[in-house]
Amino acid sequence: MFEDRTYENIHAEVLAEAEELDVDTRPGSIIFDATSFSCFKLAEYYSDVEPILQLVLLSTAAEEYLDEKGAEYKVYRNPATPAKYVFEYEGVAPLPGERFFTDGLYFILRLGPSNALYLEAIEAGTASNSILPGTSAVPMNTVPGLTAAAFGELLEPGAAIESDKDYRARIAGKIGGPAESGNRQHYKTWCEEDPGVGRARIIPLWAGENTVKGSLISPEGTPVTTTVVDRVQEYIDPGSTGLGNGAAPIGAHFTAVAAEALSIEVAFTVTLAAGATLTQVEEMAAAVLMAYFREIALYTPEKEPMIVRITTVGSLIHALAPVLDYSDLKLNGATGNVAIADTQVPVLKEGVVNASV
Repeated sequence: MFEDRTYENIHAEVLAEAEELDVDTRPGSIIFDATSFSCFKLAEYYSDVEPILQLVLLSTAAEEYLDEKGAEYKVYRNPATPAKYVFEYEGVAPLPGERFFTDGLYFILRLGPSNALYLEAIEAGTASNSILPGTSAVPMNTVPGLTAAAFGELLEPGAAIESDKDYRARIAGKIGGPAESGNRQHYKTWCEEDPGVGRARIIPLWAGENTVKGSLISPEGTPVTTTVVDRVQEYIDPGSTGLGNGAAPIGAHFTAVAAEALSIEVAFTVTLAAGATLTQVEEMAAAVLMAYFREIALYTPEKEPMIVRITTVGSLIHALAPVLDYSDLKLNGATGNVAIADTQVPVLKEGVVNASV
């Protein structure tokens, strides 16, 4: 922004003004030496002020400075949240507050709706999201009468603190499309205030007049859990009654749903680099493809169709270090792009990134 505001340029401009008054401006002259220090300090000011401006502009602000920018518009960064699992046990039920662990991950027992017990990760974030149902939950203290304890299904995955990119997009959405009077942006803002929602696609009039659907996507670009759906529904329009008991105005029937997972199978033939294995290719391909699908789900502009492009998939595969070349690339058995509906998200079909030589 101020690249041209260097000491040399500023000093040259000052000396040029003095030359018009027929003053000696050669190095060592009185005017040259008298203006040198002030020009240096002015250049230093420009050097200091540019980083400050970067911190207050929405497009470049980061971390706590972005938080301050969002607060100006009453949009706040979603915090990290802990993973929650159904608690399965045999014998006497432990009391809420008991602590359990597995494989270095620690949990606390909580009492949920309908007096159902569940395990909540002590550390918020995504580290505890991959525990398989049936995994033993080891108590940290002896619990009299408890004969067995295990993790059940994942009730709600843990989420990392909202990234600058995601948070900036929500702030820009609030600024670009005012959330007011129950308009489309208002419903989107209400949905995305929940930390379990990474993005909401709003579908008006989906079941007739005065009906609104929110298709909810997790921060990982996958369908949200039932717990998140219920929480968003309760906040905006409890029971979808349209009675105005939530954030939605009277007469507006809102329905929260989890986005539908559209499984995508990726298959291709590969020429391996020296020392590489198919397992390496499949694992690395799965990682980059899941990141690509997440990008599609969370960042495709509202008015643009979501498309998994076979050319992009091919580029990602070809860029993998173990891959010299590939051929016969297919998505769900075909050689074309895969279109994703507004109510869907692309999800890599587990175990079917098939690479063959």
